[in-house]
Amino acid sequence: MTAETQRYLELLEQRIALLNNLAQSISAASNGLVSFDLDTIESRIAEQEHLCRDLRALTGQIDRIQKQCACHLAPSSDKAATAASDPDTLRLRDTLARLGKVQASVKQLNDAHQMLLRRSRRTVGALLNSYHSFAMTYANPSVSRASAGERL
Repeated sequence: MTAETQRYLELLEQRIALLNNLAQSISAASNGLVSFDLDTIESRIAEQEHLCRDLRALTGQIDRIQKQCACHLAPSSDKAATAASDPDTLRLRDTLARLGKVQASVKQLNDAHQMLLRRSRRTVGALLNSYHSFAMTYANPSVSRASAGERL
């Protein structure tokens, strides 16, 4: 295994770990949203921003390494038979398969979280409309007496 290929595998493993952390953070944020725990929601948003920054930086490194070792990652047709059983090729395929699974998991969690946020936004909007329609009922009595006294 060349040094570039080894570095590429290490970067892919880092990406998998970051995506797993992101998946956990999205799940925790969704749970915080359901339980209306604002502190949890805020901390998870900050954590997700940090993880996304790390993923962007890692993606740039992966792209550079991918270009450097493209000849090792895509063997020619005459080497395909021997490369298929090569332990390095098998490890690369396994790593890429795991990466694909975790990316699909993060996408599914993110889609579900977005749907939850949309429903929460509608619920909050309905509650605010309801509150505004009963504003006088729930108004502070001392404020309404003071304003009534000013009119006299």
